[in-house]
Amino acid sequence: LFVKNIPWGKLGLYPKSLLSGWWQIVLFNVFVLVLVQITIFYKIIDLPYWITDKDPLILLLVIVLLQELIFRGIVISYFERAGKQNALWLSVIIFLIFHMVTPYSWSVAGISFALLTLVGGYFWGWHFLKYRNIYLLTISHFLVNLSFNYLVFSTL
Repeated sequence: LFVKNIPWGKLGLYPKSLLSGWWQIVLFNVFVLVLVQITIFYKIIDLPYWITDKDPLILLLVIVLLQELIFRGIVISYFERAGKQNALWLSVIIFLIFHMVTPYSWSVAGISFALLTLVGGYFWGWHFLKYRNIYLLTISHFLVNLSFNYLVFSTL
């Protein structure tokens, strides 16, 4: 009975189109990839080892899927009754707080990470409200996290 009452579509699991909004995802991910790779390659910010650690890919995919379901699917859907913008900003703030529970939070790397988390959380929340597609957001979030794990520009 409980499973029948879950609004699967509202959580982004049944999007109208799987590819709606794909080009915004591509632009966002290219921007973040270039920004992160330049930062790592030129050592603009001294990133802590745990950010650039090579995470197991399946675990990373599961983690970002759960984060998208929680922060976009559940949090935004729950707070939407207070208005879309309120729901968006509440999800961004909760997402940011969740990511700032680290020993490096108040270092240059931590504040830079917070800014990227703020931008990412806002973009993914906006995209979720517009397209309700948890799958594209999971791919985008996965690629953002992966951009920290592998230095692409050093191989070019």
